[in-house]
Amino acid sequence: SLLVASLVIQLITAMASGGGGSSGATSSMVAALKKYNAMFTFGDSMDETGNICAASSNKTELDVLTCTHPPYGETYFGRPACRWCDGRVVVDFIAQALGLPFVPPSKAKGKDFRRGVSMAITGGTAMNFSFYKSLGIEDPVWNHGSLDTQIQWFKELMPSICGTEQSCKVYLRKSLFMFGGYGGNDYNVQLLELGLTPLQAMNYTPKIVTAIANGVEKLIALGAVHVVVPGIFPTGCLPIFLSLFGDAASETDFDGTGCLKPYNRLTEYHNSLLRKQVDALRRKHYNSTRIMYADYYGLVYQMIQEPEKFGV
Repeated sequence: SLLVASLVIQLITAMASGGGGSSGATSSMVAALKKYNAMFTFGDSMDETGNICAASSNKTELDVLTCTHPPYGETYFGRPACRWCDGRVVVDFIAQALGLPFVPPSKAKGKDFRRGVSMAITGGTAMNFSFYKSLGIEDPVWNHGSLDTQIQWFKELMPSICGTEQSCKVYLRKSLFMFGGYGGNDYNVQLLELGLTPLQAMNYTPKIVTAIANGVEKLIALGAVHVVVPGIFPTGCLPIFLSLFGDAASETDFDGTGCLKPYNRLTEYHNSLLRKQVDALRRKHYNSTRIMYADYYGLVYQMIQEPEKFGV
């Protein structure tokens, strides 16, 4: 879609410019970025390329997943491809733009992960499941693979990807890391499962953002140099939140596009804290890493404001 293509252009521009991103990707930018030897991705269902299916132990478990049934996958793969999308997800487009193969799921058997692998899985959160258990959440969907768990999966795969610790430092220096976006499911748990208000959920935002920043630090310690850290989408514009909370909202709760302002304020707060953390990480590692923030919120909101520009 034009939306996903625009997201990819923004990411490529940010990567080529060192994290700022502005006018759009040129052919020379894309050519320069094709020097990456691999792409490693982390996150949730927005970035999932099949881990939830590969981790399922039987056909009954697979059949429960709607992403294993049409119309999922029909616009590109011609069949369901265990992606929560009718075709490719964002990381698929990025891989193609960078001349890399689609990243296989880390749980897949017999795959070559040297050119890339996805740790992303449905229900992925920034916070560990123990944190949500302490709040009374028991639903196993939020225990498929937290940020720390996904990093552990990657560490276990590193010998097959790049060999020794020293050789991995060299190899990963020329690889691209897509780290999230994390946070969306953390707020889904609080807003949908715990029934918190957006204002109450903000109390947990500093912890969530700190967990993401700590995850970036862990990747850098493993040898990552080029890391993209996306923000999260405007929650108040998502159909599920409009359906569940729109009827009870007052007229003043809606903005000019029909999105719920209290929920978007939560997202904006999260993204503002995340930007500050990314800036702090850049300053700390300015001479050895390239940490890039991807503004998913801004582009999606632009699509909602001007849908005709995106073919909607």
